[in-house]
Amino acid sequence: MTALMHLLAEQALLALGVPHPMMKEIPPANPAVARFYVDLLGVLKDKTEASRNDAETRQLEDLLYGLRMRLMDLKPAAGVPEDPKS
Repeated sequence: MTALMHLLAEQALLALGVPHPMMKEIPPANPAVARFYVDLLGVLKDKTEASRNDAETRQLEDLLYGLRMRLMDLKPAAGVPEDPKS
């Protein structure tokens, strides 16, 4: 469970333009892709509600909060329409 949370969070961070320590270049930000991975983490949270322990719950909520705050600071990519629901 923790590995999947971190995998999705890492992908969201890359889509937010945060480089991985192993990368030499900063990736371009893509808010639509970042939102997709953050939404996947939200689905993971909903679907694993009964099977997580307290530490996993705190970790998942912290990841989601941090990613959502970063996503709010990001403007949509050029040519990508904003989600009308947000």
